Amino acid sequence: MYQHFVCFKFKENTPSTIIQRHLDMFAALKDAVPKIVTYAGGVTFSGGESADKFDTAHNVTFQTKEDIDIYFHHPAHQAFIEANKADWEEVLVIDSEITSG
Repeated sequence: MYQHFVCFKFKENTPSTIIQRHLDMFAALKDAVPKIVTYAGGVTFSGGESADKFDTAHNVTFQTKEDIDIYFHHPAHQAFIEANKADWEEVLVIDSEITSG
């Protein structure tokens, strides 16, 4: 299994309604992109330097590395990017293999 972890920092003074739209659209990708195994995400809270830097965090799991690429190019994901990118100041993406232990 593989995880795709994405954090977003919104531009200053972004209305909460825009952030909620972003959250709703990202969560809807679970139903739109068949390669997504699980999804969890939400608004970050104070608890460390990184948490203060980003406003939302999303964790998506996939069966294979190739599935992450399929997800990235999926029309629903591309529509999410186009609808929201003007509101983002910074995006952090980390992909990793999930190991047990």
